[in-house]
Amino acid sequence: MMKRLCRAIRPDSLFGLILLILVLGAAANQFMNFYAVCSIQHASAREVLGIGHDYIASVYQALNMMEAPHRDAYLKGLADTRDRLEKPFRFRVIPEPEWQSQDYYKAENMKKALSEIIGKAGMEIPEIRVRMLKPGSPEESSPDYAGYFFPMLQVAIRMEDGRWLELVQPLMITDDRLIWRQRIFVFLESLIFSLIVIVLIRCATRPIERLAQEAERFGRNPEAARPLDECGSREIREAAQSFNRMRARICESLNERNAMLEAMGHDLRTPLARIQLRLDRIEPDELRERFAANVEEIRSIIEQGLELARSLHTSEKAAPLDVVAFVESIADDMEGGAVRIGDMPEDESPLLVCARPTCLRRSIENLLTNAVNYAGGAVISVEKEKSKVVIRVEDDGPGIPEELLEKVFEPYYRLEGSRNRESGGTGLGLSIARNMVLLNDGSLVLKNRPQGGLCAIITLSAAETRRRT
Repeated sequence: MMKRLCRAIRPDSLFGLILLILVLGAAANQFMNFYAVCSIQHASAREVLGIGHDYIASVYQALNMMEAPHRDAYLKGLADTRDRLEKPFRFRVIPEPEWQSQDYYKAENMKKALSEIIGKAGMEIPEIRVRMLKPGSPEESSPDYAGYFFPMLQVAIRMEDGRWLELVQPLMITDDRLIWRQRIFVFLESLIFSLIVIVLIRCATRPIERLAQEAERFGRNPEAARPLDECGSREIREAAQSFNRMRARICESLNERNAMLEAMGHDLRTPLARIQLRLDRIEPDELRERFAANVEEIRSIIEQGLELARSLHTSEKAAPLDVVAFVESIADDMEGGAVRIGDMPEDESPLLVCARPTCLRRSIENLLTNAVNYAGGAVISVEKEKSKVVIRVEDDGPGIPEELLEKVFEPYYRLEGSRNRESGGTGLGLSIARNMVLLNDGSLVLKNRPQGGLCAIITLSAAETRRRT
């Protein structure tokens, strides 16, 4: 039932959802502000009126009917009662007060309340003075107010004999405290309001963030992107549906292309085999050797093309992988001792990534093979950078011109000079290596080393680690 209600009142558009969040947040903020101000003002008024205007009127009525000698005894009894009950107020009878401070506007409520209750008792309404004294008022330094606590409420009622009944009551809530309490409440409610708005807007925009992440993943490797959940506001649902349709169409086209390349590669193997069988009939030997070299070159191109097609997609499942042990095993498998192991993390817990082992191995082996073929050797190292794992393959070769560091990843592109056709390369090794890294949701870039040589950097996301036992 609650879900249906929420679904019914929830706007369907992103604009309406954000607008609803802001409106509800502003309403909650105003409600909290209204509640805070009203509660503080109510507390202040309750303290002033809670002193007991009916009790003051009763004391006034009793003292007004007493002779002067009995008043002191009555007031002394009130003082003793006050001390036993630990009440802060005090009564006394004084001559006409000479107040230097003017009546404070909040005292009018007390004055009206006293006038009404004395009038209801059938007595003539006397002259009543009420004021609130703040710290720093002139009375604070007067000897007549020695021992009094400021701020305080002071009430003076004229009795029939011309003397005045005075009540003094210290106050706990002052204007300064009232103001600061209101400021604190406003600050807290603004903070709570901001947190609520941030959380709600975050929930509303999270599907957009997921869309951006999958679009970035799709740009690196279309087949690695996952379909988006078609949920959220109308705009988000429509964007997710369009993305999923686009992904499905492009993946279908890529699959058709890959299938075509693999079919062509397999079909070309049969006529090549026939040509290979007829090579022995070709005379002279020099011409036969040239034909054999051309056939071998065509076979190499076909094999590399098939490997490139296979590097664009895979059915291999990702699994947790100890990168350090994995890299060390690859380096040990390389023949000739041309690959050296560099710096490795010195941590007791394994450095894990969630990767497809075969794809990652082929990528690293391609990079190491290139470094060995063109630079005579390589150094492979692993390090942890925040939430990433970085694998570096470095060599001491001639490097690559800066403007061509990205272009060498294009299929069939070969550099002249040190990395040319005569050295055996077909221009697909780096393309295959990058495709294999992309299948592991990673990245591969090339950088020239300041001291000379090339550095291939593979960056993968680190997985959770557990300490070795």
